[in-house]
Formats: sequence, structure tokens, C-alpha cells
Amino acid sequence: MIARLQTRGHRILIGARKKEFTLDLLRAYGLDYCPLTTKGRGLLGLLGELMVQQIKIAGLLTRQPIDIMLQLGGIFNAPIGWLLRIPTIAISDTENDRWGNRLSFSVSKHVLLPSCFDHATGGTWRNQIAYPGYHELAYLAPRYFPDRIDPQSKFLVRFVGWGAGHDIGEHCLSGAQKIALVDILSRFGTVHVSSEMPLPPQIEAYRCRMHPAEIHGFMKTCKLVVGESATMASEAACLGIPAVFISDTGRGYTTEQDRQYGLIRHYRLDQWDDARACVEAWAGQDLHTQWQSKRRRMLQDKIDVTAWLVDLVELYPASIQAARRGEFERYRISCAE
Repeated sequence: MIARLQTRGHRILIGARKKEFTLDLLRAYGLDYCPLTTKGRGLLGLLGELMVQQIKIAGLLTRQPIDIMLQLGGIFNAPIGWLLRIPTIAISDTENDRWGNRLSFSVSKHVLLPSCFDHATGGTWRNQIAYPGYHELAYLAPRYFPDRIDPQSKFLVRFVGWGAGHDIGEHCLSGAQKIALVDILSRFGTVHVSSEMPLPPQIEAYRCRMHPAEIHGFMKTCKLVVGESATMASEAACLGIPAVFISDTGRGYTTEQDRQYGLIRHYRLDQWDDARACVEAWAGQDLHTQWQSKRRRMLQDKIDVTAWLVDLVELYPASIQAARRGEFERYRISCAE
């Protein structure tokens, strides 16, 4: 989206937090950015970061006036945008970030939510707009990721750091469970572990050290994706790769990708035995053709999120009214792409 808007002559100002691999990705894609804050730890740390963040964003806006602000999840631009009367668009798919959503959505001009958003968990907002898509399709739809999916005897395992606001109170897989997953998968091929946390010594040798910009090129060669990351499970689904997602808290998109399209399987931690059995069963099967068929069925129901967002910005505010009327047909994904 940023690249398209820049090509069309728009000036884009990027503010970035130092968290996980955000800055690595910005540098890899040659995007200039303004460093804001380092991600805080725990509730108090995140609140402290938010205060510093708002001060820094206000300073940026006084030096470089802008017309519209967008934010992906979190709070970020919304409070200062409300204070300075700059239209702020919040884009979110994370229902369980309850306190962040309440603070952000209430002062955002518009809130863009995927149509599968679980309102029973995430609430309903007067300024919300539902669209038929996933965040991950903004970069993994066939038009933007045309590489042929070529699964080999490789398995990608992802363990998260549990440091985000929506992770507070969550529980992770135990060290023994992480070892068990690697042991199962290693019987069927090579295992590559991506982890934001220290690994048990027994599986440290399986850690993959590729640049984060290379992860999707690697993912397309994997037979199965397993782990605690909802985003990575959804990325696998968007590519038509089987994924087992293990977490006590799901998302609206993982529920849809599980129950409606059968692309992933979501298990809670108390369903460990079932999750382990599924990993073993799927690792030993060739599911490529079946999953690519499921992927095509899913894509037929979704839109080109990037093309829609570019128009949403360029044609604002008329584009907002069109979205409220559900005018998405022109953005439907062609499965022939």
C-alpha cells in the first residue's frame, strides 16, 4: 500500500516502534521511518510507552502536517489524531486487545475490521466498517505473492514472545510441549523454529536465523506450519499451506479459516493431546492439492485488501460511504491471478 501511494505522488510519513523485527523489515524494503519508542513490557510498561509515543507523534505532526493517519492495531495515532482533529483510520483484526481497542476505537474516525471479526469478544463500534478480507491478504494475495507454492519435507514452527498488550494474561506452550512438537515433526522432515523467546536447549539447534523479509519465501516451501502465532497460521492459510494453531485465545479470522474453509486447525492448550495428534497426522500426509483447492475457495470470497485501502485513502471521504454500503465487488480477487 505504501509503495502504491508513493508511486502516485503521495508523501508518506512512517512512525515505527522498536519491536520484534519491525525495523528490520522497514530497512529491508527501503522505507524511511521515524523511530518512536521501544515496546514496553507489561501493562505499566505499555502505558508508559504510549505516553512517550503520543508526545513524539505530536512533534512529528507539528513539523510535517498531514491529511490522514492510519494505524495497524494498537493505539498509536488515534489519541493525538483526535486531539489535533486529523482523521485517523484504525485497522484491526485482534478482538482480544480489549483495553487497547477501547482506547483506540473510541477516538478513531473510522475502524476497519474484517467481516469475520468476533464482536462478542471484541465489541461493536459505532464507527466500524466491515470488509471481506484478511490483513495477510494485503501481501499474500496472488497478485502480490505470485510464487508457486512448492511444499517439501520442511516444517516451520513459530513460538511468540507474549509481550503485546493483547497477550497479557495469556499462557504459552511449556518447554516440554515445544520439544515434543519438534520431535514429532523431525520424524517427517527438517524442522525450522522461529521463536521470540529463548528455546529449551534441546531444540536450540533447530532455530532458523533467516532475515524476517525471507520468511514467506521460505514458508511456501513448507509442508506444515505449527505454533502459537495467529498471524503466521493465517499467512499459511492465505498460501494454502496446512497450519496448526495452538493458543487459548483465537481470532475471528482463525475461527473462520478453521471452521468455514478448513485451512487451519485451532486448539487451546487444554486440547494438547488433540493438537499433538493433528500435527503428527498432517505431517505424514500430502495435503498440497487439497489445501490449494480450499485456498481458491477462500480467495473467491475475499477482496484485494491493498487495492481497496489505496482507493480508501485517495478517494476519502467518499470511499468511506461506499464501504459502508458494502461496495466491494470491484476488488474481488481473481483466482486466475
